[in-house]
Amino acid sequence: MAKKENTILVTLACSDCGRRNYHTHRNRNNTRQKLALNKYCRWCRKHTAHKEV
Repeated sequence: MAKKENTILVTLACSDCGRRNYHTHRNRNNTRQKLALNKYCRWCRKHTAHKEV
């Protein structure tokens, strides 16, 4: 089985309003830089870039 120490829980915040909308897991060994995804923000009511906090 794989060890769980390599994956960490990260929080994604909207780049427009700054609200923390999403939580996801990221593998430290495979992804060194901070995570940035396009997700839907229900407060902005549009798809915006969400960056790791």
